[in-house]
Amino acid sequence: MTAPALQMNFARAPRRGKTVGTALIGIAAVLALLVAGEYEDTQTELARWQGKLDDTRRLARRALPSLATEEAPSREVELEIRRANVVLDQLSLAWDALFADVEAAVTPDIALLAIQPDARNRTVVLDGEARNLNALLTLLARLEATGSLEGAHLLTHEIRTADPQRPMAFKVQATWQPPR
Repeated sequence: MTAPALQMNFARAPRRGKTVGTALIGIAAVLALLVAGEYEDTQTELARWQGKLDDTRRLARRALPSLATEEAPSREVELEIRRANVVLDQLSLAWDALFADVEAAVTPDIALLAIQPDARNRTVVLDGEARNLNALLTLLARLEATGSLEGAHLLTHEIRTADPQRPMAFKVQATWQPPR
């Protein structure tokens, strides 16, 4: 028996795989360019953050001036500090609550002419006119009933005889307990 003859053809017919391979290489090249661009952006951002970190470390190492002074503050500075504290005390009070309580205590027979709050002593002085003594006493009782005004008392009073209606001018002082 003889073996069948082998047929070998070393010249193949062209295949279609060549165009697919070329397309894949083109896509790979585009993706490589995109990745290179992202890498460049990331490197730039990393350098920017590294610079900020270096600045922060440099600031942390520098010597800060001492806030403690060896000598006592001058008299002028102490006066300015006291004035600033007075202003801060006045600004930190609940003024709306005080005015609402005073307005609630006033009746139609009372005309308020001035309200003088003292933030440091927590007092308020009311200047006004009342039609009669009964209206003034009602005002004092209503001020006490507000809850936030205590110890309301009459400082001065005077009947205005020059006015035909003879109103009673008064000055009332009360201690104010602001709401917490």
